[in-house]
Amino acid sequence: MEAVFGLLLMLLRVSHGVETSCDGRQDGAQCYGALGGTVVLQLMDSASEIFRYEWSKNNKTAILQGGKNKKLINQIEKRSSFSDGTFRINSLSRTDSGEYTLQTYDSSGQRSEQRTLQLFIQGVEAYCDGRQDGAQCYGALGGTVVLQLMDSTSEIFRYEWKKNKIITILRGKKNNIVFNVIDDRSFFTPSDGTFRINNLSRTDSGEYTLQTYDSSGQRSEQRTLQLFIQAPVSSVLLVSECLSQGWTRVSCSSEGGDSPQYSWTLDGHTLTDAELLSGNHETNNIILKQDVSGRLVCSVRNHISSVSREENISTCKGVETSCDGRQDGAQCYGALGGTVVLQLMDSTSEIFRYEWSKNNKTAILQGGKNKKLINQIENRSSFSDGTFRINNLSRNDSGEYTLQTYDSSGQRSEQRTLQLFIQGVEAYCDGRQDGAQCYGALGGTVVLQLMDSASEIFKYEWKKNKTTTIFWGKKTIVTNNIANRSLFTPSDGTFRINNLSRTDSGEYTLQTYDSSGQRSEQRTLQLFIQGVETYCDGRQDGAQCYGALGGTVVLQLMDSASEIFRYEWKKNNKTAILQGGKNKKLINQIENRSSFSDGTFRINNLSRNNSGEYTLQTYDSNGKKSEPQTLQLFIQAPVSSVLLVSECLSQGWTRVSCSSEGGDSPQYNLTLDGHTLTDAELLSGNQTNNIILKQNVSGHLVCSVRNHVSSVSREERISCIFINCTLSNGTHISQWVSAATNTLCIELTTAPTTETSTVGKETVNTVTITNVTSSNQTVTSSISDDPWYFRKNNVVAIAGVLLALVILVLVGVAVICSQKKQKNDKPKEETDEQELTYADVRFMQRQGQQVQKRAEVEVEYGQVKFPQRPRQSVERAGDDCLYAQVHKDR
Repeated sequence: MEAVFGLLLMLLRVSHGVETSCDGRQDGAQCYGALGGTVVLQLMDSASEIFRYEWSKNNKTAILQGGKNKKLINQIEKRSSFSDGTFRINSLSRTDSGEYTLQTYDSSGQRSEQRTLQLFIQGVEAYCDGRQDGAQCYGALGGTVVLQLMDSTSEIFRYEWKKNKIITILRGKKNNIVFNVIDDRSFFTPSDGTFRINNLSRTDSGEYTLQTYDSSGQRSEQRTLQLFIQAPVSSVLLVSECLSQGWTRVSCSSEGGDSPQYSWTLDGHTLTDAELLSGNHETNNIILKQDVSGRLVCSVRNHISSVSREENISTCKGVETSCDGRQDGAQCYGALGGTVVLQLMDSTSEIFRYEWSKNNKTAILQGGKNKKLINQIENRSSFSDGTFRINNLSRNDSGEYTLQTYDSSGQRSEQRTLQLFIQGVEAYCDGRQDGAQCYGALGGTVVLQLMDSASEIFKYEWKKNKTTTIFWGKKTIVTNNIANRSLFTPSDGTFRINNLSRTDSGEYTLQTYDSSGQRSEQRTLQLFIQGVETYCDGRQDGAQCYGALGGTVVLQLMDSASEIFRYEWKKNNKTAILQGGKNKKLINQIENRSSFSDGTFRINNLSRNNSGEYTLQTYDSNGKKSEPQTLQLFIQAPVSSVLLVSECLSQGWTRVSCSSEGGDSPQYNLTLDGHTLTDAELLSGNQTNNIILKQNVSGHLVCSVRNHVSSVSREERISCIFINCTLSNGTHISQWVSAATNTLCIELTTAPTTETSTVGKETVNTVTITNVTSSNQTVTSSISDDPWYFRKNNVVAIAGVLLALVILVLVGVAVICSQKKQKNDKPKEETDEQELTYADVRFMQRQGQQVQKRAEVEVEYGQVKFPQRPRQSVERAGDDCLYAQVHKDR
């Protein structure tokens, strides 16, 4: 008897968790694996130091072949992996049992070592005491169950064991077995009353009845037991991700297994409400609150198996990315809701003064040697000696940033820019192991670690579905066929794909080649692109829940289904979606795309048909109904890209239109330089997608579009300027145009370049310049009064203006005198010549416009032209010269 129980304990021990490990480095080792499970075999210390090795089964079939600098050949690679001496075999079957031999060889071809191991594949074995009436027993599919039916048959005159009160399985008298209908896979031991059934199938489930009789034929006893056959739980997948609020979402799922039950522990204790934002310690999907970290263990079990997986969970600060912005034109990426760390300079201690601005307007950082640091977003960022960390990133953080440094004399010593792109959910996956499975979010970004570095690889190629080449290269030279939304970095072997779509899903293959053209390595990874996932607490009656079209919704329907005697969840009071209860079989009408785990219902691949009213009805053991609980589920198409269009109208107004691609019930929000638009800035419209801004309203405009399942935004620099000019071909242009896209009035021939900046209380100027051309044509150009246009000191601007004035006057005087001399030498009738009119230069106070209470002064140059004079006009005498009048109007 002790031997039997010892064997049972041993078998239970080796099959516990379905995944087993064995050290096969000793010759003659005996290793055990569970049917349908996984075995991890340590075959050698390190394969990288062995010149050549071969691992074969029953001295015939070579399972593994490889060696130092040799390609690995794995005959069962679809369900196994080999990594530097350790061989993992999944989905074990009885045919995997056998004797395995490892042979190693040195560089001369001599065999250096040979050792064997025995691998035994067994079904999960369970034990149940059926001597109590109504016992509930469980067996593993494909395994063995040992049922204790009685103490011994020696004292029982006759017995009979039936299934479902009809089929006789076992019949006997005292110590003699008269009949066993399944004797080909079972064994009954009369001396101890145990019945062992092997190779269990689902048809073995049922109600079994034992009847005993005395010598007179009277029935002396009757008792029943219920036998349930379950598929065992196998390997567990534990996935965690940081959410934008700093929460951690953790998902635990098992491969196979009927009626899995989940439990969570953190650093050895059961998770508490103080640590959980949603879910509980008996669901498979939980969200941990901010600052919760430690050793997290998810255990999955049913009545015949148990397996667990652990992971160290760190505190989430959102997805964190780093970027070196010390090179001009750097491109940096941040994750929506996450953190980006930007290296802006080596050290600030030696820089006299610096300024870091966004889109050439908003100064984010200002500081310098012995100067106070000014940080406009200090509530969510920190700056430390050249490194700037920005947290809780939003799409508004996208843009072009410029760093300008100055020396002690005020001269600009350096200027460089970087582009910052804020993107949707970003995922990382290590694809350096063959067969890796990677996941990305629809519309988001995935970073795939394909190799350590490409610098040592002569040639590489990465293909999708074995046909389409995505990128290829030689060492650091790369050709990328999706370069418009991806980046391969040879130095670290990472491939970043942005704006993911479902078409990015597929099998990808990396092939590397040596200098002789021979393929040195090949490995694959599967990439799965998933839709938007939303969560809703449906435990409150009348809850309104939203899911994204094509995505996933997680509905918390009840605290725990295991404590409810019976429940039913219906759609529109008609179709029963879920039915179950305590000790009752779960019925799920959409199980092909959903899963239910102890109160939480996850529905994938959502369609509009999933919209509707859902009602949960629960019943107690007496059949009494509780109050029904309803929720409304709305399926919305997520908002995708945003189009922002602006145009300058004739009155100097700016019309702005914001539209989104896709998206149900979009809501719009417009901000200018970080604040909500006011009535003083709006001519018409409000928080709609079409507005008109008043004259002289400019700045950084952001349009955000959202609905209940998504949010996107787009930004643009808004600035309308007035231009007035006549081109060399005679075309006159006088209109309002966008400063950013203006290409008109660019035929200036002598106009000085004028830039101004606001210093102290200096004025911001509008400069109108007229040029003189040899063809007696006029070109007049007006430059905007928008202060964004001017960056240098006004003194420089005025000096340039005065210099131009002097030149114009001198040229004018020379021309007039020359014309007068020619006129004196000609007959009077031939003096139908051109009159010279000089420039009228005025400094005028601009009415009704102020910039920070400073007067705007317009400096206007008059036109210099030679108009045709009427024949009857009065002739001027002598060499008189009429000079320009210079006056100031107030």
